[in-house]
Amino acid sequence: MTSRKRPSGNIGTKVLADLERVKLWELNLAPGQSSEWHAHQNEYVFVVIEPSRLRTEYDDGTVHEDDSEAGDAVYLKPTIHRVTNVGKGRYRNIIVELKR
Repeated sequence: MTSRKRPSGNIGTKVLADLERVKLWELNLAPGQSSEWHAHQNEYVFVVIEPSRLRTEYDDGTVHEDDSEAGDAVYLKPTIHRVTNVGKGRYRNIIVELKR
């Protein structure tokens, strides 16, 4: 089982491609479902495919909650967190992990 102190490397629910400079993941969460606690070791971009309301919990204890729109694209630096779909519909995004 993963935790803030023992995150996994699975930053999505499915690997779509693992290339030399990028790794592509899909994150697919039903309402009420959470991702594992996971560590993003590299910078990454995610693009929302199916929007919903997400709660993001970070390893430092902070929590952020917001709604998304289809097509939203967000660039983030390495972090440790987990996300929970607190909305009424399915949430899905594509994560582009930028390898060093």
